[in-house]
Amino acid sequence: MKGIHPKVLEDLEFDRIKNLAAERTITREAAQKIRAMLPATEKSIVIDELRLTDEWLRSIQTVNPVPLSEFETYGNALEKIRVENYFLEPSTLLAIAHALEILNTLEKFFKQFKTDFPLLNDYFQALNRHKEIEPAIRKIVGQDGQVKDNASGLLAEIRSRIKDLKQKRLTIFNRIKEKATRAGWLDDIGESVTGDRPVLAVKSAYRKKIKGHFAGSSRSGNTVFIEPAESVRITEEIQSARADEQSEIIRILKEITVFLQPYQADLSAYEAYLIHMDTVRAKALLAAEMNAVLPEIPNEMNWRIKQAYHPLLLLENRKKNLPVIPQDIHLNHKQRIMVISGPNAGGKSITLKTAGLLQIMLQSGFLVPVRPESSMPFFSKILTDIGDNQSIENQLSTYSYRLKNMRLFLRLADRQTFFLIDEFGTGSDPELGGNLAEVFLEEFQKSGAFGIITTHYNNLKLLAEKLPGVLNAHMEFDLKTMSPTFHLITGQPGSSYTFEVAAKMGIPRSLINRAKQKTGRQKVKFDRTLAEMQHYQAKLRKALKENENLKQQWIELQEKLKEKEFDLLKKLDAFRQLYETDKHIGEAGKRILNIFEEYKKNRNKKKLWRQIDKWLDKEIIKEPAEKIKSKNQIEQLREEVRKTLKEENVMEQLEQMEIRRMPYVPKPGDRVRVSGSSATATLESIQGNKAVLNYGKFKATVPVKNLETVVRK
Repeated sequence: MKGIHPKVLEDLEFDRIKNLAAERTITREAAQKIRAMLPATEKSIVIDELRLTDEWLRSIQTVNPVPLSEFETYGNALEKIRVENYFLEPSTLLAIAHALEILNTLEKFFKQFKTDFPLLNDYFQALNRHKEIEPAIRKIVGQDGQVKDNASGLLAEIRSRIKDLKQKRLTIFNRIKEKATRAGWLDDIGESVTGDRPVLAVKSAYRKKIKGHFAGSSRSGNTVFIEPAESVRITEEIQSARADEQSEIIRILKEITVFLQPYQADLSAYEAYLIHMDTVRAKALLAAEMNAVLPEIPNEMNWRIKQAYHPLLLLENRKKNLPVIPQDIHLNHKQRIMVISGPNAGGKSITLKTAGLLQIMLQSGFLVPVRPESSMPFFSKILTDIGDNQSIENQLSTYSYRLKNMRLFLRLADRQTFFLIDEFGTGSDPELGGNLAEVFLEEFQKSGAFGIITTHYNNLKLLAEKLPGVLNAHMEFDLKTMSPTFHLITGQPGSSYTFEVAAKMGIPRSLINRAKQKTGRQKVKFDRTLAEMQHYQAKLRKALKENENLKQQWIELQEKLKEKEFDLLKKLDAFRQLYETDKHIGEAGKRILNIFEEYKKNRNKKKLWRQIDKWLDKEIIKEPAEKIKSKNQIEQLREEVRKTLKEENVMEQLEQMEIRRMPYVPKPGDRVRVSGSSATATLESIQGNKAVLNYGKFKATVPVKNLETVVRK
């Protein structure tokens, strides 16, 4: 047998995963397609599906999700497109046009983001596009799904005639109604509509007063409905025009159907593509909810899941705001079979089901909630023996059923098999069943198969220590709280904590002691040793984790210190450069001012420029060598400086600087204060060497020389 038996999918609840994805589809066809999905036995069959889903998921996680909007399917209608006189309904044509509109949107999207989503782009580019189809349909069918008035000249003319006839009938009907109302012939409601015909609600006593077509009566018989004779004639004309309208609509629809015949295959391909993308989108949406990823899929049999969650438990507990403990499991050629032990309700079964369900999901094209660095090769056979499988129909006991399963497992197990057995060896005499389970485990080990087994049997724990390729693991149990932690610990077997759990549940100590006496001394001692070993290992792991945390904190602290040191060095360097620059500018300014002072004394411009040239020569020498490479460059630089000095009117500016260096004389409007005083006032005026100050509530006159300017006007 090559493949996955339906019982395996049932054991692992794969249908629930498929239903969750199907609920996220746009179309019924996509939902059906997802619910029909089965695991592939070779990665080449499903690898593209996984990559498409992964790319779609990445688009969801960005600001540019793939723009697949809601659409209607139309596939069945195309089956008869080549039948003579057959025509597509306007609703079908509208669905086709909308599908083409979506494809146009996707074309623009993939043109912009083809490098971001290469596989999705390749799938889209494989379509044979025909841009002329959508305009042809839009020309005759409106957004309301009806044939447009201007789909043909004749249709426009017919509908215009119908409109005029309706208006004419309404005018006549209103005139007759008004006359009947004045005469008191009508019931309270006055009028009604039967089909497309307006009718008068006439009191029975006056039915003969109005000639026309009898259209019925009320339940009581007190009111009859009559279409006036003059309206009847126009209604008949309208019906005749309606028949002409329908004939023209059918002619138009037949014409567009014939136009679409050559495109039948491509139109079907468009719909199939959109339905396929709908399934990909639904799986990506589900993956986003469960933080699923595409793990590595190696050719070699190196199976390793890191931080793996059971997807159903994850989603359910999230609703209840409850935590879920992820698991790490690693199987390879050296350690192919894991034997998990530990207390009841400690998480053994859910760990085993997590491994199996994730493998089934991956081989069916679903992303899985694990770390991206996880590694999950494909298996050609997946086998499960989970839960109480008593068969009433075949009159088989649980143990008989499990033996039948073991027979099948032993026959099928090989290097491409992944088997999952829950509560291995149970259902019979513990000692005899345990011994038989040992033999089965030895045979599985010889077959080269990969697998996970849960058990309470001590003999299987001991055997797992001896057999090459088999390793022990256990679900952690906290002796302080007497409760499971749901962490999987690999490398050692675990105690079942039978007596400890019993004590926690309130079983009297005397009964527990009697049970211990009935149990073999070696078994009790072995179980106690396992419990103590797990307890000390848990403490050791805690200490190692704390040590690792301290180490990480130390590393982070060192990094922060390095960053601070680097920042300080950068600031010091910036201050140094600023200091050097300010110093250089100060020296240059001082030198220019000295040159200018000499010029003021002798007014000799030639001497002024010689001094400037001399100073420039010194400055140029200070420039880095790579900036100045030749005498021509030096001369060029000197000319540029001289030119700049002249263009910027440096002489005039220096004179202005000299003026600005003179003491400032306060002016009316300035805020000032008298030397030695903190009170400020507004300087109103200056009269000779006296200044008039306004303090707001009073004025004062003081010598100008005693003023200090606080704020200039």
